[in-house]
Amino acid sequence: MDAGPALDHGQAPADAPALDLTGGPTLAAAALRHAFGQYPTGVAVVTTHTADGALRAMTINSFASLSLDPPLIVWSLCGHSLDLPLYRADQPFGISILAAGQTAVARHFADGRLRHTALPETITRHASGIAVVRDAVGHLLCTVERTLPAGDHVMIVGRVTHVDTAPGDTLAFHRGRYARLAAP
Repeated sequence: MDAGPALDHGQAPADAPALDLTGGPTLAAAALRHAFGQYPTGVAVVTTHTADGALRAMTINSFASLSLDPPLIVWSLCGHSLDLPLYRADQPFGISILAAGQTAVARHFADGRLRHTALPETITRHASGIAVVRDAVGHLLCTVERTLPAGDHVMIVGRVTHVDTAPGDTLAFHRGRYARLAAP
């Protein structure tokens, strides 16, 4: 995997936009996106269903643990997403933490044209009825605890009701590329 240009101490790479928040929204957004890309994140797929039972899934890297007591997680969704109304109080959803070999799954559910259709043999239902990604290294079954507007996104706080984990390397995202995070 190409992790991008190496950074010399005290020097910014030539292709890195300067972080000048007074330089206008376009420059600020590009600089922020570049800076955020320096931070590796895990890759997960969040799944839920519409009132008529249709699958809704999307790849996220905004997922994070929030609290152990009570067990809470948080992730964010664009404030103008058509799926936002699905994440109302008490709505069940699943978080599948992807395994390193699931790049195709991540790409599929990141594509706005494809993400509402399951890949064959990819989505399965947990005994609770919540959809999850088969062969992921972790599943968290949750219900929406609350939503909080935050800038151009909405933070979804979920209460974890069940956890399953499996051994294996984890899929990560860093500098615009997928990467394998090896288990110790």
